[in-house]
Amino acid sequence: MKAARSYNDVANELTHIGAMVQRLERLVQRERVEWHATVVAMPAYWRARIEANAELPPGLQPQARLLLARLDTLEAWSQRRPNARGGDERRAGRA
Repeated sequence: MKAARSYNDVANELTHIGAMVQRLERLVQRERVEWHATVVAMPAYWRARIEANAELPPGLQPQARLLLARLDTLEAWSQRRPNARGGDERRAGRA
């Protein structure tokens, strides 16, 4: 049976995830994201880290919901522009 994580552990995890989501948002604004270059650039990775804390303390649930909403926005953006740095165009130019 998995031990419950302390409130502080979960709060620290959400703070870290928030910082990483903010970094992705900045990269998106600059159109400098290669979504599949590394797992940490994928919004789904951060969503899974939030969801791994299935029983969030009530005081942290609003923060988790906000992060999930921001990840929804990033995922929608990544689906519209899967290769923000033009990966497909570069490959097409080499063909």
